[in-house]
Amino acid sequence: MGKRILKTGFLGLSLFILSFTLLGVGSALAVQQMSMGTSSVGGVFYRIGSPVAQCVNKALPEVNVTAEFTEGSTENLRLIQQKKMQLAVISPMVGYFAGKGIRMFKKSGPVDFRVIVRLKPNGNIWTVLKKNKSIKTIRDFKGHSVGIGTGGIGVVSRLQLEYHGINWKKDIKPFFPATGELATLLKDGKVDVSFLTDGLAKMVTATHEIRIINWQEEERKKYIEKHPYFGAYNYPPNFFKGVDYEVITVDNGMQLIAHADMPDEMAYKLAKAVIENIDCIGGIFAPAKALNPQWCAFELGNPFHPGSIKYFKDAGIWK
Repeated sequence: MGKRILKTGFLGLSLFILSFTLLGVGSALAVQQMSMGTSSVGGVFYRIGSPVAQCVNKALPEVNVTAEFTEGSTENLRLIQQKKMQLAVISPMVGYFAGKGIRMFKKSGPVDFRVIVRLKPNGNIWTVLKKNKSIKTIRDFKGHSVGIGTGGIGVVSRLQLEYHGINWKKDIKPFFPATGELATLLKDGKVDVSFLTDGLAKMVTATHEIRIINWQEEERKKYIEKHPYFGAYNYPPNFFKGVDYEVITVDNGMQLIAHADMPDEMAYKLAKAVIENIDCIGGIFAPAKALNPQWCAFELGNPFHPGSIKYFKDAGIWK
């Protein structure tokens, strides 16, 4: 009798433990794994994508987002198109081309994606050394050597030059180095003006005095109307060492995207997790402190996911 009770008790305990084990396995299986395409090592898309993933994972235990190294916007959009990744950080300009199936997406066709949130400002600034007195506006670049850059930055810089009536093949002496080398060329005096990221401009100020060539407000407004995948952004005075005036520039933008067939509920949760954890993201990556809910809900050329729009409306930040 005693052995039977002992055996029954042992069996009950075993089933109890097994049920909790299976419950744990079931919970693990319920976690949705999501890959996020970003950029190459050290790229700004990875530097913002990684903290976004970390903070979303803390806020949403039912998902596990992993920021993956890629070649950037074009590859990310193709991976989204092929459904090999669930999320990606992209340039709105490249996203616009993808959505329309033009330029580098002409052969592969349109990519059906939607924006979850707009991410941190991504401005490039036309920078000269302070001792250079001959360049006061962008139109003054004619006859000078100009660091244009390659890849996406090269496309953006050429668009800006063309808008200001500058034929980059005839009116200037163009240089097409890798992004990081744009700062070196300026410091070494090999170019008169260079198209720098804010991080590179700050790097130059460690050893040289600089001036930043501002956009005119009305010209910027018209430029953005012509190219809706860009936005407006101003750096405050003294954001750059020795630059004591407000810097008026164009935001090239960053967007967190997903395939258009992502369920509305998931897009809603992701948008909510990002917006409500901006402090978390900024605590890991300081430049993300520039984010605010209204900024994240502002469209740049590409449509938002209906799930994101629903969250923005519920939060009272949708315009």
